[in-house]
Parts: sequence; structure tokens; C-alpha cells
Amino acid sequence: MFLLNMKLRSCNFFFIFFLVCIHSGFSQQTRESLEREKNENLNKIKEGQKILKETEVVKNATLGKLNVVKRQINSRVKFISTLKNEINYINKEVIDLNLVINFLERDLNKLKLEYGEMIYNSFKSNSSLNKIIFIFSSKTYNQFFRRIQYLNQYLEIRKNQVKQIDKVSKQLNNQKDNLIKRNNDKKDLLNQEIDENRSLESLRKKQSNIIQDLNRKQKKLRKEIESRKKALREVDKLIAKVIRDELRKKDKDTSLSIEDDDLSEDFEKNIGKFDWPVISGFISNKFGDNNHPILKNIKIKNDGIDIQTKKDSRVKSIFSGIVSTVAFIPGMNNVIIIKHGNYFSLYARLKNLKVEKGDVVKSGDYLADVITNNEGTTELHFQIWKNNIKLNPEKWIYRK
Repeated sequence: MFLLNMKLRSCNFFFIFFLVCIHSGFSQQTRESLEREKNENLNKIKEGQKILKETEVVKNATLGKLNVVKRQINSRVKFISTLKNEINYINKEVIDLNLVINFLERDLNKLKLEYGEMIYNSFKSNSSLNKIIFIFSSKTYNQFFRRIQYLNQYLEIRKNQVKQIDKVSKQLNNQKDNLIKRNNDKKDLLNQEIDENRSLESLRKKQSNIIQDLNRKQKKLRKEIESRKKALREVDKLIAKVIRDELRKKDKDTSLSIEDDDLSEDFEKNIGKFDWPVISGFISNKFGDNNHPILKNIKIKNDGIDIQTKKDSRVKSIFSGIVSTVAFIPGMNNVIIIKHGNYFSLYARLKNLKVEKGDVVKSGDYLADVITNNEGTTELHFQIWKNNIKLNPEKWIYRK
């Protein structure tokens, strides 16, 4: 019976050890996932801080400044949500760790008691004569061999008991260290959450002040809308002409259609995977009809997306192709259109042009820099077309 109890204790130890390992594995995976999400949001906040700092060179309230502040508020809210999730997870983890520690402590106490019993019993029957009498008092050969086997098992379990006590002790100490660490992590996260909430409140006040200032400039904002519409109409005319010219070329030379179809097929394979045309930044105006952030009941049509970025950001080609045209349009500054088979990508509000009409470019080639306007806003206008059909560029670039 004693040997059976010892075997059960051994199985129980390995079961506990298995639970500890599983708990540690799942904890590590979840922690890494939360940490990755937190770092992504933190990077967005840092990126936004740099862009906001550049827009604040101009003291007046601007739409560019409002866009960055909105973006920062959104990033802070997500970051705080991630902190809360991490704190909640740590709370659950602490509960689990306490359960494991209690389990290990109970198991360790039982192991020590059982080992004490083994030592006591061994002391009582320490005499070699007693062991010999025990073996040779067997009434049958089967009983004789069973008693030898019993004594051998007893000695082996006694050795293993010491090892088990050592292993459980180490596991117990490790889990106690983990508990201290996770409680300290929780304190750090709670302090970080307090700081982030203060920053969020400050941003919301800044947003409110910018909106108030912009509301006093509605007449100016309406003029800016008209100027933007005029500039976009000129962009539409430009790309429509480029597409018409390219279609005429294909009508005259059928081999061009085959080449375009091959390149178009490669282009289509990259939907949702294209690099952004600028390294850093965020989408400040989406594709389609957008509500004006200040003027009520006013919608602004956008045939592409606007990406607000840092000053002097480099613009890269999203795919290999041929530069169809380079032009200047008031309100959009320099414009580059690149042909990718049956697809076209358009980049506007540029300076320091690095390519000319007819140049062959590869994916990632440096095309130009984004210009910064008089209000301190650095914003790229970006479009994608399939022949004469406007496409939503946000669906083609990878999701940040």
C-alpha cells in the first residue's frame, strides 16, 4: 500500500509539473500577442507626435493639425485599451499563479511528510538482518521474489522522492518569482495607464480648441474646398487624357495588350500587399465621399486617398512600370502618373522630382518628395486606376 501511495504521489507530481508548463506556455503566447499590439499602437503614437510637432510650427488652427490630433486620440484610446487588456490578463495570471503555488506548496508538504515516514520506517528496519529475515520468511517462491522486488522498489522510490522534493521546490520558487514580477508589471501598467489618460485628456482639449478656431474660419474653409475641387478636376482631366492615349497605343499595337495583361496580372496578385508610397504616415482622407470635419452637411469627394506624413518624406513607386506623365497642377503641385499594364498609380503634391516621362521604374524606386504646404501640413495625394475605373487605394496597400 505504501508503494502504491508513493507511485500515486509521483504521478501527481508530474501532473502538476505538466500544468505549470502548460500555464507558462499559454501565458507566454498571450503576453507576446498583447505586447505586440501595444508596441504597434505605441509606434503609431510616436509617429503621430512627430507629424503633430511639424504642424505646430504654424500657430494657427489647421485641418492638417486637426487630422493629426484626431489620429493621436484614436491611437491613445487603442493603446489604453491594450493596457487595460494586459492588466486584466495579469489579474487572471496572478490568480492562476496563486493556485499553482498553493498546489505546489501542498504537494511539497506531502512529499516531505512521506519522505519523513520513509526515513522513519527505514530507521526502524535498518538492520540488514531484518531485511534478510523479511525475505527468507517467505512461504513461497513467488512471495520470496515479490519481497525482493518490493525492497528494490522501496529503495528506488526513496531516491526519487528526494529528486521530486527538489524539483517541486524549484518550481515553487520559480512561480513565486513569477508572481512578484507580474505584480510589479501590473503596477507599472497602472501607472502608465494614468499617464496615458492624462495625455488623452490633453489631446481632447487641444482638439476642442482647434475645432473652435476653425469654426471661426468657415468662410476661408469654403474657399479651400472650392480650390481643392478645382485642383481635383484638373487631376481627373490629366489622368483621363493619359488613359485615352495609352488605349489608343494598344489599338494600334496588339502586342502592347499582351504585355499589359501580363503586368496587370502580376499587379493584381499584390492586392492588399503593396507597400505604402511613403514610409510613415496615416490616411487623413479616405476614398469616396467624406464629411467635412468642420462644415456641416458638406461632403468632399476623393478619387484616391490622402496620406499625411513627415516633412520631406520620400515617395516610392508601389510597383514596376513606366512613367506615363509628369505634370504641374495648381493646388496639387507636381503630379506623377505611372502605368502598370492596365493599371495606373498617381502621386500628387510632390517636389524634388527624380523621374521623367518615359522612365522605367521598379517597385520601391524613389520618385520625389512630398511638399509641405503653407499651413505646415505634409500630405501626399495617391490614386489607383484600372484603365478608366477609379479604385480604392486603401484596399491595395497593406493594412498598418
